[in-house]
Amino acid sequence: MKPLVSILIPAYNAEKWIAETIASARAQTWPNKEIIVVDDGSTDQTVSVLGQFASKSIKVVSQPNRGAAAARNKAFSLCQGDYIQWLDADDLLSPDKIARQIEAIKLFPDKRTLISCGWGSFYCRPKKARFVRTGLWQDLTPVEWLLRKMIENIWMQPGTWLVSRELTEVAGPWDERLSLDDDGEYFCRVLLESRNIKFIDGPTVFYRIAGPQSL
Repeated sequence: MKPLVSILIPAYNAEKWIAETIASARAQTWPNKEIIVVDDGSTDQTVSVLGQFASKSIKVVSQPNRGAAAARNKAFSLCQGDYIQWLDADDLLSPDKIARQIEAIKLFPDKRTLISCGWGSFYCRPKKARFVRTGLWQDLTPVEWLLRKMIENIWMQPGTWLVSRELTEVAGPWDERLSLDDDGEYFCRVLLESRNIKFIDGPTVFYRIAGPQSL
């Protein structure tokens, strides 16, 4: 059986980017996937754009504005995946991102193994994304990873991770009290519950540097 991967997308006032982000999720070459988008009380045309995508394979739900963490928790509560792919509403995945990471999981079947990959930042065109390797772009233990992050002041973009459901559940929900660095706090908990981190060269995440109107 091919494991089901849930691609979970929180969205708030993301009308400019959300269609492209969903397209990158749909374009994943890994066939067994579900896509869930939670609109967090957008006041622009995000809901209208999302209405064009709602289908059997893409679940779209709305809730009153409660913040990104609450939208992510809602998305997770609705998903059925064996593995979780978090994806912000203005970021993009390379088509083979999930497939390459799932293939690596066959070599490391421990559900507490956390899988990462490279990422690059861009403003308008993904083809011009800038990729800067850091000390986190390698296999590490959780302690080594956290020490490198703190000592070198480096980080990984949230979309790089592929997380098993077991690891997601044991780490606990996103902290809805936080509005800044909620992803940093969350993934520190995920890392502390993991047994090892495997870095997969090749697949990438494209991190859009945009204004405050997108998650």
